Amino acid sequence: MRCRLVAVSAVLLSFFFPAAPAIAQGSPQTPTWMKTDPQAKVVKLDIVAGFNANNGALNFNGYYVGDMSVVVPVGWIVDMVFKNQDAMLPHSLLVTKPYPPDQMPQQAGVNEVAIPRAYTVNPEEGIPAPNGDTVRFQVKQPGQFYFFCGAPGHGQGGMWTKLVVDAATPLPYVSVAAGAEPGRP
Repeated sequence: MRCRLVAVSAVLLSFFFPAAPAIAQGSPQTPTWMKTDPQAKVVKLDIVAGFNANNGALNFNGYYVGDMSVVVPVGWIVDMVFKNQDAMLPHSLLVTKPYPPDQMPQQAGVNEVAIPRAYTVNPEEGIPAPNGDTVRFQVKQPGQFYFFCGAPGHGQGGMWTKLVVDAATPLPYVSVAAGAEPGRP
């Protein structure tokens, strides 16, 4: 019985915390809101919170519940322009660890940030529309992370997508899960 419990625990842990970054489903693409500079090793992202009505506007560029993955090579700098266009709610963006569904925080702030300086101003309350912030950080270690809205209840409501830092990929790209609602091209 104990061996079976250990095996089940190991399977569950590997599901929520994979040893190597999991490459996202779907074919790699470079959307209009992503610009890369391979020589400088910089990727520029234009992220809009509340881009459309998908998931009640709890989305980043129209994507939510992990259905979009931004994949960035190790060592690159992420230069992100964040804007909230949801006139009803304030939003933020933090790079956090991936959370099991039953452990997502109600609210997230700088203590939940997994990569130094990878968060917008006022992460726990969010930024009201039409305001935004510029965030710049370097991804130094491979792993899987979340772009997570720290405003109360937003992350739990599905306002999170994935950031994958991959040592094997030569250039940044975006991958969208099959069946995801259309987002920003």
